[in-house]
Amino acid sequence: MHGFTYAKVKDILPNWLITNHNNGVDDFEIVTGNSEQMKNLVKNICLKNGFRAENNWNGNSGSLIVAIDRI
Repeated sequence: MHGFTYAKVKDILPNWLITNHNNGVDDFEIVTGNSEQMKNLVKNICLKNGFRAENNWNGNSGSLIVAIDRI
């Protein structure tokens, strides 16, 4: 999502999450850049669509790790 406007992320991310999940991709990395506002936007969109997004534990502070939320 790095390089996209907030409006574009709101528009494309929900479908992108579902499409990837339907294609068998359950865990992936989303590059957000270091903007906390972008990270929060991505986290909120993920949450609303049944995914969880967490800070990248591999040391890349400009990305989030996203997974289907299996409760």
